[in-house]
Amino acid sequence: MCRSDLVGEWSVETGYYSSMEDEFVVFFPDGVGSVEYARPFISNWVLFRWTHIRSNLVRITPYAAFTEEDHEFVAREIPQPEEARYRIVSESRPLLDSPVPVLYLEDCGLLRTGSGFGLVFAEPRDQWRWPNIPAGE
Repeated sequence: MCRSDLVGEWSVETGYYSSMEDEFVVFFPDGVGSVEYARPFISNWVLFRWTHIRSNLVRITPYAAFTEEDHEFVAREIPQPEEARYRIVSESRPLLDSPVPVLYLEDCGLLRTGSGFGLVFAEPRDQWRWPNIPAGE
C-alpha cells in the first residue's frame, strides 16, 4: 500500500463556480490512478501507476490512454513515464467556508491545466477505476 498525502480525488474546479470543463486526478492507495480532462460529451483519460521517489517527488507511469465520447472508447497513444514534483497547500476557494488542501503537480505532462487541484474526497471512490479499458497504442 502507498498511503500518502497524494491519495484522494482532486479537481481543478473544487470550490469554484462550475465551468464547461474540469480536470480530475485520482490517486488510489494501491498505487494506481487516473487523470480525466472532461468536457461536455467527451473526456480524455490516462490511467497510470504511481510511486514516491522521495519526499514531494512522484513517478507516474501511464499504462492506458483513451478518449470517451458518447460512451464509446477509442485508445490513444500512451504517454511516457515521468517524474513530477508536487506540493499540497491549504487555500481558500470562493465557494467554500474553510480552506481546502490543493495539489500542485509541477511540470507534469499529463495535465492540461496549470491550476491547483482541490481535494474532493480523501478516500477515492471505485467509480474512478477502469477494469475494462481499450488497449493502448
